[in-house]
Amino acid sequence: MRRSWLVVAVVAYLGTLAAVIHAQAVNPPVATVLTPAVRANLEQIYTQTHPAAVRIETIPEGTGSGFFISADGLVMTAYHVVRDAQSFRVITTRQQNLAASVVGYDEYHDIAILKTNPSAAVPFLELDTHHNSRPGDPMLAIGNSRGEFIAPRYGLVTSVDRDIFPFFNSVAISSNIPLAPGDSGGPVINREGKAIAIVIAIGVNEGVFESYLSPLFEQDSLLKQLEAGRRHSVPYIGVQLFQIDNDTATLLKIPKEGVLIRALVDGGAAQKAGLRPFMARQENGKEIYDFDVILQADGRVFNSVEELQRYVRSKEVGDSILLTIRRGNQTLKVPIVLSANPQNRT
Repeated sequence: MRRSWLVVAVVAYLGTLAAVIHAQAVNPPVATVLTPAVRANLEQIYTQTHPAAVRIETIPEGTGSGFFISADGLVMTAYHVVRDAQSFRVITTRQQNLAASVVGYDEYHDIAILKTNPSAAVPFLELDTHHNSRPGDPMLAIGNSRGEFIAPRYGLVTSVDRDIFPFFNSVAISSNIPLAPGDSGGPVINREGKAIAIVIAIGVNEGVFESYLSPLFEQDSLLKQLEAGRRHSVPYIGVQLFQIDNDTATLLKIPKEGVLIRALVDGGAAQKAGLRPFMARQENGKEIYDFDVILQADGRVFNSVEELQRYVRSKEVGDSILLTIRRGNQTLKVPIVLSANPQNRT
């Protein structure tokens, strides 16, 4: 997995790492261990399907996974694998090195379609978009973690409706497949040998390891749009936010309301609109703090970072929202035009 959102805490924007997140608690899974017979069945499926899997190498240096979805060389992967890449290439099981380019992507579901130009027809995976996964379902994932090349990992579905926002905007499948950095974008295959999901992240839930998958269930329309060139980014204000707790409110002598702007993303909408990040300075021997606090968006009060993020991501890139800001003793109205991630290079 090329991008990592958290590494127990956070390692943002570092290539080659899996996304590691803390997820919500869920009910105990239906099953936790594969039977020998089911594992043997999945091993046969791996033998049949792995020629369609690929390794993706990116510049800056990074490693991810993907798989062919058409004989003429279309590749599906996780969007975060290629999002910040200046260039990338696809390596097949036959050790062919194929140049690749982005056809379309959807950041919300973390899915991208790449184009390669193989010299001959390639093996590809059939997609199953008509059957939803269920807790306890056995699955096979194929990826490039731990220094291995297009290797199998086996496990079971633990939940089909896991909310791991803000690290994944849509609802994810959680599983106990033992994935690791390098597996992002790889196919997740059911017992019929069809791809049902894409690897997107790994994490820890109450001390128990889990892996997270972007489901393909009912995504026919989206996938056709991506193949036709649709590029959909999640909208951003371009800020790092901080929840105002009792200690922060006491230190800064402010009410415990709104969310504090901790930092700005270079080139982001907030920076362009003139919002101010948290800064500390000395004045006459005293520590002085300058900062903006977001109180409202479009007249809605937000005291939670997550709630504000959800509201922003319900919009589209190019939409305008009106922020109510506290700056010192002033209350300001600041219009913001939402933008895509300014670090996006694809």
